[in-house]
Amino acid sequence: WGEWQEVRDWAVTNGYSDLAGVGTGSGAQHPVKDVSWYDAVKWCNARSEKEGLPPVYRVSGATYKTGQSEPTADSSATGYRLPNDAEWEWATRGGVSSQGFTYSGSNDVSAAGWYALNSGDGTKVVGLKVANELGLYDMSGNVWEWCEDQYSPTARRFRGGSWRNADPRACLVRNRDYFIASNRSDSVGFRLARNLGS
Repeated sequence: WGEWQEVRDWAVTNGYSDLAGVGTGSGAQHPVKDVSWYDAVKWCNARSEKEGLPPVYRVSGATYKTGQSEPTADSSATGYRLPNDAEWEWATRGGVSSQGFTYSGSNDVSAAGWYALNSGDGTKVVGLKVANELGLYDMSGNVWEWCEDQYSPTARRFRGGSWRNADPRACLVRNRDYFIASNRSDSVGFRLARNLGS
């Protein structure tokens, strides 16, 4: 949430007017929430620009900064973006070091992540549960995470489950769902990815 606010404030003064006042968080080290898919990809572009990296998402050849157009992703750009569904699953399973856990980093949902039965009705500081084999935290539970993949003309894929889910199966590494891309929810956030430079 703290990182979101820092980039968002820079973004609003640099042409990303749609991001003004967008997003919420329960504390600086908690995940951001209440962001739509469109908000997330604009924020990715803003962070890229802020750090001098080429933005990934474009509309009609220009950097995607406002509106709810369907952007194209420049596969050669090394800026920040959302992971696609396959990348997200590879990462949550632990990549080449995977030990085949049911949840990200453990076979015990309570050890791996925050869901309705252990969350106390809200997000938690990131990194309090076990890391997975790649050293990644909170890929099971805490907040659902947007992926780049389109599910339907109006919906995008998201993964990971959240603090709201009473059924731990929502947090399984193999579980996937979708959400309307323009919607915001207090149980949906995102995670960043980048392409390697040549």
